Amino acid sequence: MIRTLALAALALAAAPAFAQATEEQKSALQAAIQANGCRVTAENNAAILEAAGLAEADAATVVQALLDAGLAVIDGGALVLISDSCP
Repeated sequence: MIRTLALAALALAAAPAFAQATEEQKSALQAAIQANGCRVTAENNAAILEAAGLAEADAATVVQALLDAGLAVIDGGALVLISDSCP
């Protein structure tokens, strides 16, 4: 079963970072999250990954980059995008 991006990010935070997200990956994920209501949940996780063109293995790295940059937060088990377009 596909894990939510938020859970993947939490798991990654405990491990050393070896891979780095590209700007293209971050932009694609931000656009996909925004198009799906600005929140990543277990219900929409697969659709967001597909829309962003990300493999599950890469998702945690990209999510962690968004968290580190202050572009997203974890709220109640969901990953929430922070932007002017997201309330």
